[in-house]
Amino acid sequence: MIIVLVVGGCTLRRETKSEKMYILGAALRMVSDSVEATVRYEDSPVGIGDAELLALATKHEPGLLVSFAEYKVRVMREEGHAILLVCDKEGRVGLLEDAGYSSPLDKHLWNEDPPKPCDFTINIATVCPEPAPR
Repeated sequence: MIIVLVVGGCTLRRETKSEKMYILGAALRMVSDSVEATVRYEDSPVGIGDAELLALATKHEPGLLVSFAEYKVRVMREEGHAILLVCDKEGRVGLLEDAGYSSPLDKHLWNEDPPKPCDFTINIATVCPEPAPR
């Protein structure tokens, strides 16, 4: 009986985390679309930090960032495109990664074993083959 409860509890916990990550992934898609548009079509200040860029990109709908209050969100800009990386609060473990240029969420890092570090893994050149027009 105890084994069934322990195994069942672990399964339930995993499903809960899985559901949470898929919901967070959907929220990330909306944020990455906004950041991609800001990086690609607007003149964002040179040297702007990740938090400032996220705020600038979501100023039309600041509620987009509410889901990420308990996480560290990093932004990489390259060739006029943006990639977002969501990590645990401490910034040690990568959870989700998405290039704003592509349509589906690119990587569910939270589901990998062993856990991935909070480092970008997406190559802009392979996901977004053409540089953004300037």
